[in-house]
Amino acid sequence: MSSASLLSPSFRNGLRRCILQHQHQTTTTTTPTSITLRHKHQVRVILTRDLPEGQMRGIYAGEVHNVAAGYARNYLIPQKMAVYATPRNFERCGFIDPEIAAKEEEAAQKFAQEDEEENADLKAADVLRKYLRNKTVKLIRNVDPNVPTMCHPGHVSAMNIRDKLSKQLKIDLEEHETIQIRNEPVGGLDEMDEKERMQLIMNMDGVIGATTGPGLDDDDDDDDDDAAKGEDKEEESVEEEESTAAAAAVETAAADDTSSTDEAKDCDTKVKQLGDYLAKITLAGGYVVPLHFRVERR
Repeated sequence: MSSASLLSPSFRNGLRRCILQHQHQTTTTTTPTSITLRHKHQVRVILTRDLPEGQMRGIYAGEVHNVAAGYARNYLIPQKMAVYATPRNFERCGFIDPEIAAKEEEAAQKFAQEDEEENADLKAADVLRKYLRNKTVKLIRNVDPNVPTMCHPGHVSAMNIRDKLSKQLKIDLEEHETIQIRNEPVGGLDEMDEKERMQLIMNMDGVIGATTGPGLDDDDDDDDDDAAKGEDKEEESVEEEESTAAAAAVETAAADDTSSTDEAKDCDTKVKQLGDYLAKITLAGGYVVPLHFRVERR
């Protein structure tokens, strides 16, 4: 394009229209924004008198409103129609801050909900406690020919009890619900009342084992099912040996894991002696339920 055409009237007029159009667009887009920002600065005030237009707008003394800072500073406050919504002014006027009241109501509702959930956990624990009161979970194991009171091969773990509860009593515990077993036999469990059993399980420190989820100790309970079906003793012995090998592998892996949690460490306790034992089931909310289980000779 030549310099002569750039200086032509038509080119200059077109350029002028473009500039004016751009300025108009800039003005229309920035002006509303500046107005909006100007009105965004608001303050909270407590009305001490009805506004003159109160009958129409429904704004009366004792109410708390957000108003423009300039409206409060230049009109409401000087005319003694309102005061700033500060804790001291709320106290002077004898009013309760609605924001604080709303927070207190929200906290009360949250507390009521938590209390309701706690009551539900307590009710669930009571139902399970009553159901297990006269129940005994039986686990069958082979014994050592030289020591008839000891399981060999095999053992009983908290995981075995978890599986047995599911298969025998149709009680499926959640992963966060733990089972702790006392590794010492307890005599006279059948004659103990619930209060005595609760005292025992509350003093199980140092004599417990725990589990919080599925593991690889399931084969021991498979042996119980095989016994119920009357399978061959030789086959059952082979299955017990495989179970012991799998359990040993799990225990070795747990011992090698230096970053294991307390839950993994608690799984190390195993019961190998025949007899009556007591377990503690810990449910949601920290509620505990005693469980009587018996390790019997096959």
